[in-house]
Amino acid sequence: MKPYQNYTYAEAYRAWVESLPPAERASLAAAGLDQPDDSYRTSTWHYESALNQPCDGSFTHPTSNPPEAEGSRAAVEEPSRVADALAAFCARVRAHPNPLLALDTLCFATGLMGVEGQSQTDLARRHKVTRSAFSKLVVGWIDLFDLTPPRGCRSLRARRAYSLSRHASVAMQREAKSR
Repeated sequence: MKPYQNYTYAEAYRAWVESLPPAERASLAAAGLDQPDDSYRTSTWHYESALNQPCDGSFTHPTSNPPEAEGSRAAVEEPSRVADALAAFCARVRAHPNPLLALDTLCFATGLMGVEGQSQTDLARRHKVTRSAFSKLVVGWIDLFDLTPPRGCRSLRARRAYSLSRHASVAMQREAKSR
């Protein structure tokens, strides 16, 4: 028997059904549940590649069409933007060392936590991280999904202005030290 992690869904389901007593298999067959449900398909042909993308905010989506099957000239539909966003979300939450932190930062980025009256400081304290670490993750979601910053977050324009100001300040300090 192959280890569970190497099973495909269909193989695992069939193995499970085969492991059941005959009476239970018959009841599953009567309900139409004796075969795996493989009717669901993702909207992208490359969902596995989306799950293997790095979780550092650099998600890129292949824009080229998949290789055509031999003899097949069927056109492939352009994947929907929502499905891509959902795949990116799921990949990042699953790969994050603290999935609840990733989920809370996304909820804050969408404005949900602000509606509930929770601040970044409160949420950072709950997850035992600094406010700036929490904020960095929130900004990552905002940038990734092109969200409007919620209340309690700086706008992209303000973040750029503060960043330029900080870089100029550091450069001036370095120059002063070198004199």
